[in-house]
Amino acid sequence: MNGLDIFKKLEILTDAAKYDVACTSSGVDRKGSSKGIGNAVSMGICHSFSGDGRCISLLKVLMTNACVYDCAYCVNRRSNDSPRAAFEPRELASLTIAFYRRNYIEGLFLSSGVIKSPDHTVERMIETLRILREEYSFCGYIHAKAIPGADSALLARLGLLSDRISVNIELPSQDSLQLLAPDKSRQSILAPMGFIRGRIEQGSKEVVQYKNAPRFAPAGQSTQMIVGASGESDLKILNLTEGLYRKFRLKRVFFSAYIPVVGSALLPALNTKPPLLREHRLYQADWLLRFYGFSAA
Repeated sequence: MNGLDIFKKLEILTDAAKYDVACTSSGVDRKGSSKGIGNAVSMGICHSFSGDGRCISLLKVLMTNACVYDCAYCVNRRSNDSPRAAFEPRELASLTIAFYRRNYIEGLFLSSGVIKSPDHTVERMIETLRILREEYSFCGYIHAKAIPGADSALLARLGLLSDRISVNIELPSQDSLQLLAPDKSRQSILAPMGFIRGRIEQGSKEVVQYKNAPRFAPAGQSTQMIVGASGESDLKILNLTEGLYRKFRLKRVFFSAYIPVVGSALLPALNTKPPLLREHRLYQADWLLRFYGFSAA
Protein backbone atom coordinates (compact mmCIF):
# COMPACT_ATOMS: atom_id res chain seq x y z
CA MET A 1 0.00 0.00 0.00
CA ASN A 2 2.84 2.43 0.81
CA GLY A 3 4.89 1.28 -2.22
CA LEU A 4 2.73 3.38 -4.56
CA ASP A 5 4.02 6.63 -6.00
CA ILE A 6 2.41 9.82 -4.74
CA PHE A 7 0.38 10.48 -7.90
CA LYS A 8 -1.14 6.99 -7.81
CA LYS A 9 -2.04 7.51 -4.14
CA LEU A 10 -3.63 10.83 -5.04
CA GLU A 11 -5.65 9.20 -7.82
CA ILE A 12 -6.97 6.45 -5.54
CA LEU A 13 -7.64 8.58 -2.45
CA THR A 14 -9.34 11.50 -4.19
CA ASP A 15 -11.57 9.11 -6.13
CA ALA A 16 -12.46 7.29 -2.88
CA ALA A 17 -13.41 10.64 -1.28
CA LYS A 18 -15.94 11.63 -3.94
CA TYR A 19 -18.89 10.06 -2.10
CA ASP A 20 -18.51 12.46 0.81
CA VAL A 21 -20.77 15.36 -0.15
CA ALA A 22 -19.99 17.88 2.58
CA CYS A 23 -18.84 20.23 -0.13
CA THR A 24 -19.87 20.58 -3.78
CA SER A 25 -17.83 18.58 -6.31
CA SER A 26 -17.37 20.36 -9.62
CA GLY A 27 -13.80 19.97 -10.88
CA VAL A 28 -12.80 20.28 -14.53
CA ASP A 29 -9.81 19.34 -16.67
CA ARG A 30 -8.42 22.29 -18.65
CA LYS A 31 -4.98 22.31 -20.24
CA GLY A 32 -2.92 25.48 -20.27
CA SER A 33 -2.38 27.35 -23.54
CA SER A 34 -0.41 30.31 -24.84
CA LYS A 35 -3.54 32.44 -24.51
CA GLY A 36 -4.19 31.69 -20.86
CA ILE A 37 -2.43 31.44 -17.51
CA GLY A 38 -2.32 28.19 -15.49
CA ASN A 39 -4.50 25.12 -15.84
CA ALA A 40 -7.16 23.15 -13.98
CA VAL A 41 -7.11 19.54 -12.79
CA SER A 42 -10.39 17.84 -11.87
CA MET A 43 -8.87 15.18 -9.63
CA GLY A 44 -10.01 15.80 -6.09
CA ILE A 45 -10.80 19.49 -6.48
CA CYS A 46 -14.16 20.50 -5.03
CA HIS A 47 -15.80 23.81 -4.24
CA SER A 48 -17.14 25.21 -1.01
CA PHE A 49 -18.43 28.65 -0.10
CA SER A 50 -17.21 31.03 2.57
CA GLY A 51 -19.46 33.11 4.83
CA ASP A 52 -19.11 36.14 2.57
CA GLY A 53 -20.19 34.16 -0.50
CA ARG A 54 -16.79 33.50 -2.08
CA CYS A 55 -16.29 30.18 -3.86
CA ILE A 56 -13.15 28.42 -2.63
CA SER A 57 -11.49 25.31 -4.09
CA LEU A 58 -10.59 22.45 -1.74
CA LEU A 59 -8.47 19.36 -2.15
CA LYS A 60 -10.91 16.62 -1.10
CA VAL A 61 -8.97 13.52 -0.14
CA LEU A 62 -8.83 10.55 2.23
CA MET A 63 -5.90 9.88 4.55
CA THR A 64 -6.44 6.23 3.57
CA ASN A 65 -9.18 4.17 1.93
CA ALA A 66 -8.20 1.09 3.94
CA CYS A 67 -10.80 0.45 6.63
CA VAL A 68 -11.36 -2.03 9.44
CA TYR A 69 -15.14 -1.53 9.17
CA ASP A 70 -17.40 -3.41 6.76
CA CYS A 71 -20.29 -0.99 6.15
CA ALA A 72 -22.41 -2.52 3.37
CA TYR A 73 -22.99 0.79 1.52
CA CYS A 74 -19.35 1.96 1.48
CA VAL A 75 -16.97 1.50 -1.45
CA ASN A 76 -14.08 1.45 1.04
CA ARG A 77 -15.53 -1.34 3.19
CA ARG A 78 -13.17 -4.04 4.42
CA SER A 79 -14.60 -6.82 2.25
CA ASN A 80 -14.61 -4.84 -1.00
CA ASP A 81 -11.85 -5.84 -3.43
CA SER A 82 -10.42 -2.46 -4.44
CA PRO A 83 -6.96 -0.84 -4.67
CA ARG A 84 -5.83 0.49 -1.28
CA ALA A 85 -3.53 3.41 -0.52
CA ALA A 86 -2.49 5.57 2.42
CA PHE A 87 -0.72 8.90 2.71
CA GLU A 88 1.93 9.54 5.31
CA PRO A 89 1.11 12.77 7.21
CA ARG A 90 4.15 14.68 5.89
CA GLU A 91 3.51 13.41 2.38
CA LEU A 92 -0.06 14.73 2.35
CA ALA A 93 0.87 18.02 4.02
CA SER A 94 3.62 18.64 1.44
CA LEU A 95 1.23 17.78 -1.41
CA THR A 96 -1.40 20.20 -0.05
CA ILE A 97 1.14 23.02 0.16
CA ALA A 98 2.45 22.28 -3.33
CA PHE A 99 -1.09 22.51 -4.72
CA TYR A 100 -1.73 25.70 -2.76
CA ARG A 101 1.43 27.36 -4.08
CA ARG A 102 0.37 26.52 -7.62
CA ASN A 103 -3.01 28.14 -6.92
CA TYR A 104 -4.88 24.86 -7.56
CA ILE A 105 -6.59 25.01 -4.17
CA GLU A 106 -7.37 27.32 -1.28
CA GLY A 107 -7.93 24.67 1.35
CA LEU A 108 -8.18 21.02 2.36
CA PHE A 109 -11.09 18.67 3.02
CA LEU A 110 -9.66 15.67 4.89
CA SER A 111 -11.47 12.44 5.73
CA SER A 112 -10.29 8.88 6.15
CA GLY A 113 -11.12 5.22 6.38
CA VAL A 114 -10.48 3.73 9.80
CA ILE A 115 -7.00 2.22 9.84
CA LYS A 116 -6.17 0.08 12.91
CA SER A 117 -8.49 2.08 15.21
CA PRO A 118 -10.33 5.43 15.39
CA ASP A 119 -7.60 6.82 17.69
CA HIS A 120 -4.78 5.81 15.36
CA THR A 121 -6.60 7.28 12.37
CA VAL A 122 -7.27 10.64 14.06
CA GLU A 123 -3.65 10.80 15.28
CA ARG A 124 -2.46 10.59 11.65
CA MET A 125 -4.94 13.28 10.60
CA ILE A 126 -3.80 15.52 13.47
CA GLU A 127 -0.16 15.14 12.49
CA THR A 128 -0.98 16.12 8.91
CA LEU A 129 -2.79 19.26 10.05
CA ARG A 130 -0.09 20.05 12.63
CA ILE A 131 2.55 20.07 9.90
CA LEU A 132 0.37 22.33 7.75
CA ARG A 133 -0.48 24.79 10.52
CA GLU A 134 2.75 24.86 12.54
CA GLU A 135 5.56 24.03 10.10
CA TYR A 136 4.14 25.54 6.90
CA SER A 137 2.14 28.27 8.70
CA PHE A 138 -0.80 27.41 6.48
CA CYS A 139 -3.74 29.72 7.16
CA GLY A 140 -6.07 28.32 4.51
CA TYR A 141 -9.40 26.61 5.13
CA ILE A 142 -9.38 23.07 6.55
CA HIS A 143 -12.43 20.85 7.01
CA ALA A 144 -11.70 17.63 8.93
CA LYS A 145 -13.95 14.61 9.35
CA ALA A 146 -13.87 13.35 12.93
CA ILE A 147 -13.88 9.58 13.38
CA PRO A 148 -16.59 8.24 15.75
CA GLY A 149 -15.03 6.33 18.62
CA ALA A 150 -11.88 8.44 18.82
CA ASP A 151 -10.81 9.76 22.22
CA SER A 152 -12.21 13.18 23.12
CA ALA A 153 -8.69 14.56 23.72
CA LEU A 154 -7.84 13.75 20.09
CA LEU A 155 -11.06 15.36 18.85
CA ALA A 156 -10.18 18.46 20.89
CA ARG A 157 -6.80 18.70 19.16
CA LEU A 158 -8.32 18.04 15.73
CA GLY A 159 -10.86 20.83 16.25
CA LEU A 160 -8.15 23.33 17.20
CA LEU A 161 -6.35 22.64 13.91
CA SER A 162 -9.49 22.74 11.73
CA ASP A 163 -11.88 25.45 10.60
CA ARG A 164 -14.82 23.08 10.40
CA ILE A 165 -15.19 19.61 11.87
CA SER A 166 -17.89 17.08 11.11
CA VAL A 167 -19.11 13.64 12.11
CA ASN A 168 -21.11 11.69 9.54
CA ILE A 169 -24.36 10.35 10.95
CA GLU A 170 -24.48 8.11 7.84
CA LEU A 171 -27.97 6.57 8.13
CA PRO A 172 -31.24 7.98 9.53
CA SER A 173 -31.95 5.32 12.18
CA GLN A 174 -30.31 2.92 14.60
CA ASP A 175 -32.04 0.00 12.87
CA SER A 176 -30.41 0.93 9.54
CA LEU A 177 -27.02 1.32 11.18
CA GLN A 178 -27.35 -2.07 12.83
CA LEU A 179 -28.29 -3.67 9.51
CA LEU A 180 -25.84 -1.92 7.16
CA ALA A 181 -23.03 -0.71 9.45
CA PRO A 182 -22.89 -3.13 12.40
CA ASP A 183 -19.52 -1.74 13.57
CA LYS A 184 -21.16 1.63 14.26
CA SER A 185 -23.90 2.76 16.63
CA ARG A 186 -26.05 5.84 16.96
CA GLN A 187 -24.45 6.67 20.32
CA SER A 188 -20.90 6.41 18.97
CA ILE A 189 -21.84 9.07 16.40
CA LEU A 190 -23.94 11.39 18.57
CA ALA A 191 -21.45 11.42 21.48
CA PRO A 192 -18.65 13.20 19.53
CA MET A 193 -21.22 15.58 18.02
CA GLY A 194 -22.21 16.59 21.55
CA PHE A 195 -18.58 16.95 22.58
CA ILE A 196 -17.84 19.15 19.56
CA ARG A 197 -20.83 21.37 20.27
CA GLY A 198 -19.62 21.85 23.86
CA ARG A 199 -16.10 22.73 22.76
CA ILE A 200 -17.34 25.22 20.16
CA GLU A 201 -19.48 26.98 22.77
CA GLN A 202 -16.64 26.96 25.30
CA GLY A 203 -14.25 28.36 22.69
CA SER A 204 -16.63 31.20 21.85
CA LYS A 205 -16.76 32.23 25.52
CA GLU A 206 -12.97 32.04 25.86
CA VAL A 207 -12.45 34.32 22.87
CA VAL A 208 -14.65 36.95 24.54
CA GLN A 209 -12.54 36.75 27.71
CA TYR A 210 -9.13 36.28 26.12
CA LYS A 211 -8.43 37.95 22.80
CA ASN A 212 -5.77 35.46 21.65
CA ALA A 213 -7.48 32.29 22.85
CA PRO A 214 -7.34 29.52 20.19
CA ARG A 215 -10.60 28.94 18.34
CA PHE A 216 -12.11 25.47 18.22
CA ALA A 217 -13.65 24.77 14.78
CA PRO A 218 -14.64 28.41 14.19
CA ALA A 219 -16.69 27.43 11.12
CA GLY A 220 -18.80 25.07 13.24
CA GLN A 221 -19.73 21.44 12.63
CA SER A 222 -21.82 19.63 10.04
CA THR A 223 -22.88 16.07 9.19
CA GLN A 224 -23.88 13.91 6.22
CA MET A 225 -26.80 11.51 5.80
CA ILE A 226 -27.16 8.88 3.08
CA VAL A 227 -30.58 8.91 1.38
CA GLY A 228 -32.02 5.85 -0.35
CA ALA A 229 -29.79 3.09 1.06
CA SER A 230 -32.43 2.29 3.69
CA GLY A 231 -36.20 2.59 3.92
CA GLU A 232 -36.77 5.70 6.05
CA SER A 233 -39.31 8.24 4.78
CA ASP A 234 -38.50 11.87 4.04
CA LEU A 235 -40.50 12.87 7.11
CA LYS A 236 -38.29 10.63 9.26
CA ILE A 237 -35.19 12.19 7.71
CA LEU A 238 -36.46 15.75 8.20
CA ASN A 239 -37.49 15.11 11.80
CA LEU A 240 -33.99 13.85 12.47
CA THR A 241 -32.49 16.83 10.64
CA GLU A 242 -34.54 19.27 12.71
CA GLY A 243 -33.48 17.50 15.90
CA LEU A 244 -29.80 17.64 14.93
CA TYR A 245 -29.99 21.40 14.30
CA ARG A 246 -31.72 21.97 17.61
CA LYS A 247 -29.57 19.70 19.79
CA PHE A 248 -26.11 20.12 18.26
CA ARG A 249 -26.35 23.57 16.61
CA LEU A 250 -25.06 22.19 13.32
CA LYS A 251 -24.19 24.55 10.48
CA ARG A 252 -25.41 22.10 7.83
CA VAL A 253 -26.90 18.68 7.34
CA PHE A 254 -25.81 17.34 3.96
CA PHE A 255 -27.84 14.74 2.09
CA SER A 256 -26.19 12.20 -0.20
CA ALA A 257 -28.29 10.24 -2.68
CA TYR A 258 -27.13 6.64 -2.40
CA ILE A 259 -25.09 5.55 -5.42
CA PRO A 260 -24.95 1.74 -5.71
CA VAL A 261 -21.24 0.93 -5.86
CA VAL A 262 -21.09 -2.51 -4.22
CA GLY A 263 -23.43 -5.45 -4.59
CA SER A 264 -25.38 -6.50 -1.50
CA ALA A 265 -28.72 -8.16 -0.84
CA LEU A 266 -29.31 -5.48 1.84
CA LEU A 267 -29.06 -2.59 -0.63
CA PRO A 268 -30.72 -1.37 -3.85
CA ALA A 269 -29.54 -3.21 -6.97
CA LEU A 270 -26.42 -1.94 -8.74
CA ASN A 271 -28.49 -0.73 -11.72
CA THR A 272 -30.74 1.42 -9.47
CA LYS A 273 -30.54 5.12 -10.30
CA PRO A 274 -29.49 7.41 -7.42
CA PRO A 275 -32.53 9.29 -5.99
CA LEU A 276 -31.19 12.69 -7.05
CA LEU A 277 -34.59 14.43 -7.19
CA ARG A 278 -35.31 13.21 -3.65
CA GLU A 279 -31.95 14.57 -2.50
CA HIS A 280 -32.78 17.91 -4.18
CA ARG A 281 -36.18 18.12 -2.47
CA LEU A 282 -34.61 17.37 0.91
CA TYR A 283 -32.18 20.24 0.40
CA GLN A 284 -35.12 22.51 -0.42
CA ALA A 285 -36.91 21.40 2.74
CA ASP A 286 -33.70 21.86 4.73
CA TRP A 287 -33.53 25.44 3.46
CA LEU A 288 -37.05 26.04 4.76
CA LEU A 289 -36.03 24.66 8.17
CA ARG A 290 -32.86 26.76 8.42
CA PHE A 291 -33.94 30.07 6.94
CA TYR A 292 -37.74 30.33 6.91
CA GLY A 293 -38.76 29.04 10.32
CA PHE A 294 -40.60 25.94 9.11
CA SER A 295 -40.79 22.83 11.26
CA ALA A 296 -40.48 19.29 9.87
CA ALA A 297 -44.15 18.71 10.71
